Amino acid sequence: MIHRFFLLLSACGYGAGLPAQIQFVKQNGWLTPANHYSGVAIAVLDMNGDGRDDIVRMDQGFDLAIEYQSGAGQPFQRQAVATLTQGSQWAICAGDLDNNGFPDLLSAGYKDGVKVLRAAGSTFNLTLLNAPEIFAQCANLADIDNDGRLDAFVCSENGPPLVFMNNGAGNLIHQPAQIDLKTFPPSDGSGNYGSVWSDIDNDGDTDLYIAKCKDGVNDPADGRRVNQLFRNNGDGTYSQDSTNVSGLRIGAQSWTADFGDIDNDGDFDCFITNHDVPSQLLENDGAGHFTDITLSSGLFNAVTGLAVQGVFRDFDNDGFVDMLVAGSEHHLFRNNGDKTFTTIPILDDAQMESFALGDLNSDGFQDIYAGYAEVFNDPSIIPDALWINGGNGNSYFGLNLRGVQSNRSGVGAKVLLYSALGVQVREVRSGESYGIMNSTQVHFGMGQISQIDSVIVHWPSGLSDRLYKPALNQYFDLEEGSAGVPVKEPLRVENPVLLFPNPASGEIFLDWEHFPGGTLRVVIRDNLGIGLRTVHAEYPLGTLRIPVRLDGLPVGIYRIELVGPERMICKQIVKQ
Repeated sequence: MIHRFFLLLSACGYGAGLPAQIQFVKQNGWLTPANHYSGVAIAVLDMNGDGRDDIVRMDQGFDLAIEYQSGAGQPFQRQAVATLTQGSQWAICAGDLDNNGFPDLLSAGYKDGVKVLRAAGSTFNLTLLNAPEIFAQCANLADIDNDGRLDAFVCSENGPPLVFMNNGAGNLIHQPAQIDLKTFPPSDGSGNYGSVWSDIDNDGDTDLYIAKCKDGVNDPADGRRVNQLFRNNGDGTYSQDSTNVSGLRIGAQSWTADFGDIDNDGDFDCFITNHDVPSQLLENDGAGHFTDITLSSGLFNAVTGLAVQGVFRDFDNDGFVDMLVAGSEHHLFRNNGDKTFTTIPILDDAQMESFALGDLNSDGFQDIYAGYAEVFNDPSIIPDALWINGGNGNSYFGLNLRGVQSNRSGVGAKVLLYSALGVQVREVRSGESYGIMNSTQVHFGMGQISQIDSVIVHWPSGLSDRLYKPALNQYFDLEEGSAGVPVKEPLRVENPVLLFPNPASGEIFLDWEHFPGGTLRVVIRDNLGIGLRTVHAEYPLGTLRIPVRLDGLPVGIYRIELVGPERMICKQIVKQ
């Protein structure tokens, strides 16, 4: 039987406020077996290099198999891989450790060691890493020292995380001194749950954030439950934010954290799932300083139950990332495009506990592979579900990245897309939220716009590639260096423009520090990308302040596009 569940969404770009209908369709019949019982650890990524997302799942949490996507609407092809243990694995991530073109798999569970399945074509060799015993939680692959090889990071409940460095041949070696993981205040270093690697301060390298939780510890200042941020110094070393300059040293019982750009201003904002206080949404100022906007966003107390997963993705392709949360209850929070979110009912009554995300029928929309484990980790009697996004009339653009000087999987690459929707930003990550692996395929929802201005890929190596006006509704295969165009420093998204007041009624002012001088074009656009007001002016070198009139525009959300001699900047404004 095919089950259909409908969401009525007011999608960006639909005329006269008409809702766009989105449906998720359960397609378990595409998989073998149809009834499968995962624990928490699930992965979605392209495992054979054909540009399509596949599913890596473990029946009962340890019998690992790959379901290869054959094509839109076609049954997946199953390959049994290995029995990892007799206990449920609690984390999985993947990436090409030896840069041979085939992703390798890493998993870990309850005191049964960290395991790597090295891929050589369609065969896998299982290795148990030499490391201390660990009660594993989330795991990631990241190029920690930026040498072009993926390393590994595994969170532990009962001690400090484990750091494994790649020896250059794809072998992971335990190196606990690589990152100083001590806590402030001092503790035994335990309580590590959700870890994520992201460039949170827009300086071009990947930082580390750990969401921490410790059962039975009631003091929010205890080092076992204070979230940790480690800023990348750019030389293979990391400095911890021990004084809360970032605003991310949160002492709640945090389970996961994710970073995504909620307002298309080119930086990553943060969503944290907490168990003892309401989950939090924090806005990035562009330099890695975060302000809690949970109350104004409409998300205060919106996450009910015990959250196990929380991830940003654009499910309706309107150009703004939404949030999917799962656990003892599940929720989809739709981004309204104005830094507020609306709760949307999804799927069926069974409570989705875990998931992994990607495009599982290659139609340009994000799908859900859902697991219904017992909170927190053990498989249940409810079978997994493959929920296919029925889509709508919105467009998309995507990338399949292949590193050359950088790691082959492109993990750590940062992608900026410039259009009338603003500056959308994405990252390639391996391992997210709580022990899951989401697709490394880069995905942008594009709403109803008709043209992309440009797409810039900043690789971990420091190289950049730029695509000019690529066509919509495609997944573009891009190899590092194949579209190399020198990226001038002014194209870095550093938020040099201040807008105030915002929201505004009659007039808004623009301050642009160190404007290079020359002609400046200011365009106010609606959500369809239609220009409603344009100002051309010539300005001298130096600080720039100009007024832009908003009178005559209806109350609503707009994009203000600033085009100078060497830079284009898009920001969101609100007319009240």
